[in-house]
Amino acid sequence: MINKCILKPSIATHLKTQLLWLFVICCLSANSVIAQNTPVTVSTTTARRGTFISTKDYTGHLQPNAEVKIFANVSGKIVSLDAKVGQRVAKGDVLAQSNPKEATLAVIRAESALSSAQSQLTTTEASAQARVESQLANAQETLMAAQAKLVETKSLAEMRIRNQLTQAETTYQSAIATVERSKTNAQQALERAKTELDKNQLDYERTKALHEKQHVSDSNLEAAERSFKVSQTRYEEAVVTAEQFKDGMTHPSIEKAKAELGVAQKIVESRGWEREIASAESDVNQAQASLNTAQKLVEAKSWEREIEIAKAAVRQATEQLKLAQEQLNDATIKSPIDGVIATQHLSVGDYAQIVSSSIAKPVLTVVAVDTLKAEFYIPAGDAARINNGDLVLLSTNSGIRNIVGTVTFISPTVNRDNNTALVHATVPNLKNSLKPGTAITVSIKTGERKNVQLLPLHAVLNIQNGSGTIFVVEGNVARPKQVNVGGVYGGEIEVTSQLARGTTVITDEQHRLQDGTSVSIVQD
Repeated sequence: MINKCILKPSIATHLKTQLLWLFVICCLSANSVIAQNTPVTVSTTTARRGTFISTKDYTGHLQPNAEVKIFANVSGKIVSLDAKVGQRVAKGDVLAQSNPKEATLAVIRAESALSSAQSQLTTTEASAQARVESQLANAQETLMAAQAKLVETKSLAEMRIRNQLTQAETTYQSAIATVERSKTNAQQALERAKTELDKNQLDYERTKALHEKQHVSDSNLEAAERSFKVSQTRYEEAVVTAEQFKDGMTHPSIEKAKAELGVAQKIVESRGWEREIASAESDVNQAQASLNTAQKLVEAKSWEREIEIAKAAVRQATEQLKLAQEQLNDATIKSPIDGVIATQHLSVGDYAQIVSSSIAKPVLTVVAVDTLKAEFYIPAGDAARINNGDLVLLSTNSGIRNIVGTVTFISPTVNRDNNTALVHATVPNLKNSLKPGTAITVSIKTGERKNVQLLPLHAVLNIQNGSGTIFVVEGNVARPKQVNVGGVYGGEIEVTSQLARGTTVITDEQHRLQDGTSVSIVQD
């Protein structure tokens, strides 16, 4: 009885358990069927036609576009240094200063030479013409006298010889009178020059005093000073002229007349009128030659030549002063370019040599970094594919990409060791984000194919050996399709298999798809 009672409950429990499992299995089967019939939501695209550009990459480095070693222009100790390594400088900025002592002394000497040349020019302009014209007047007077003497000698001949003593005495007295007149004229000229000098000196001193009080302009002072100096020159000339007539001094004309008197006496004694005539003719010829020379000097305005020589001396002295001032300015060391101080070679107190010296050492090195130079090597065969002016794309190891450079140099020679050619490209350094010495990758266009069939790279699965798989939408289900592929450009891949126009290609959720999976297309 007990066993029977126990058996019945065990059978009932077992049956209940089997029924429960059967229910669970049915539910799971129903859910699986429901899941298979639920569409997968996907995004799609269609193949586009575009241009496929092929490139090659090369490695290289960035270098400064310009690197200038700055030497001293004047040898001397560095007395100040106003630039530091890393500092940005502009063209013309003062970087350092060398000792200008020797250059300063040269400027002082040049200024002194210029002042002397200008003074000489002033004197020449004031007196040269008057001196030349005075020579002409004297020559004319001498010729007239010689001609009169010759006429007289020829007409009177022997009678004149015999009366030579009387005539010589007359000439002697006339010479004395002439000297007295010249003496009077010289004294009057001296007095006039002294009056003019005193007047101009007074004007100059008064103008100078007013100028110091800023009551007259610089030009007024210069005009007064110029008049004063001219009157000084005239006065000095008048003094020299007057000195010729001091008491106790014998004038040459008187001595000459006296000598002629003695000669006349001898001529009378020797009956030498023939020699007198010959001598008179010779005097005329000499006087005529002197007059011709004086006339040529006047006609040629020879004083202008003297003035021009004096002006040339002023110009030369001016150029020497300009050169000395430039050398003084050269003691200031300036930056020749816009850039950054890369290296400091000398310090304050060091002796800087000019660049022509065999032991010259630069003061600083400045590099231009606003534009950099990309240097890289390419195989000799690839060098024929590029030209100066071609654009290239650069990227750095630090992640800066799509930097556009311009090819500026392709070496005409090939490195025999590796059969490569050196190429330069200029690169704008916007915001100074690029640093010289940075390793770079340079991409150069090697080919171009137009009207290429392109799909997004992630739309093609299992790419191997030039083929891959895509899912296309047919009706409302996904169908796998094998396609041939070519190169990859950016985020796209070339599909060489011809796709029917308007073929809808699935671009995501491919891992959830099988042949025949229902799909629902996301509407953009």
